[in-house]
Amino acid sequence: MVGHDVLVAEQPWERLDVSSWAVVRVEQGGSTTSLWLEEPGQSTRWLYKTTLIPQNQQEQGEDWSEVIATQVGAKFGVPCAETRLCERDGRRGSVSRSVRPVGYALNEGRVILTREAAPGYIPHAEGQPAEDPNRPAVRRPGHTLENIRVALAEVAPPETFDGPQGFCGFDVFAGYLVLDALIANRDRHEQNWAVLTPDLIGPVERLSPSYDHASSLGYNLSDEARGRYTADPRALLGFAERGTAWRFEHQGRPRTLVGHAVEGLRMCAPEAAQWWQRQLASVDLAPVFGALDEGVTGMSDDAGRFVRALLELNLRRLQDALASNI
Repeated sequence: MVGHDVLVAEQPWERLDVSSWAVVRVEQGGSTTSLWLEEPGQSTRWLYKTTLIPQNQQEQGEDWSEVIATQVGAKFGVPCAETRLCERDGRRGSVSRSVRPVGYALNEGRVILTREAAPGYIPHAEGQPAEDPNRPAVRRPGHTLENIRVALAEVAPPETFDGPQGFCGFDVFAGYLVLDALIANRDRHEQNWAVLTPDLIGPVERLSPSYDHASSLGYNLSDEARGRYTADPRALLGFAERGTAWRFEHQGRPRTLVGHAVEGLRMCAPEAAQWWQRQLASVDLAPVFGALDEGVTGMSDDAGRFVRALLELNLRRLQDALASNI
């Protein structure tokens, strides 16, 4: 019998049928149905999310965007939650393997920043935007790279990080920002990064692997719009440049995702910035592009062409920006 990890590595694009997987918990919040499922015969838990079907009845691509983003992250060296395409009772979706090991609590960024009394930080919740009465024009107050850098300075990298020894949690988090810029992920809010805190004294706290990348790669565009962007390089560049780090503190227009990633690398250790820059220079996305060319189930040809063009463009934008600034 092929081992689970080998099967996942060899068949990342196969759509699993998880209709028979038991529901162990309903995840509150978010715009889509989220269920914690238990894999049959295993103690492993996976977070299942359906795709969203808005009023226009055009099913969105949260499933393939999540899995493609994870595969891009793996090629780039970013520790990510394991994800798979799936279906449940005839509905498309994706599953994401729990990143919380036994014996650890997963504390989201808002918990960590509150615990560390991060200067100016006011917790944000969907539907209840954070507001600082002393800085009314500031959005997402206190969710800054500087506050995150301080909070992660004594936190170890994820156990699955395969980079050089000696990096701190923020040195790896900076790579998450580069991944966000590459996949056009604008959703890195305080609940979309976390620290794994041991239940017992002794083990170190670790940065959680990156997770929840579904809001990326133009997942919610129509195929008509994707076709227009793919056919017009200037329009595609305009779309890419509208990708901003709006989930972080800003006043007025937020920084672009590329600019935000460059700033994050400036703030981490020089050897970490150089390592991520080398990773970006040598990343091989051919396996991802090959899957897009062959066709990912549930993904249109227009979506496949658009995602490939967007990844190629953002890779060039990042490489050019880092060559000029790091």
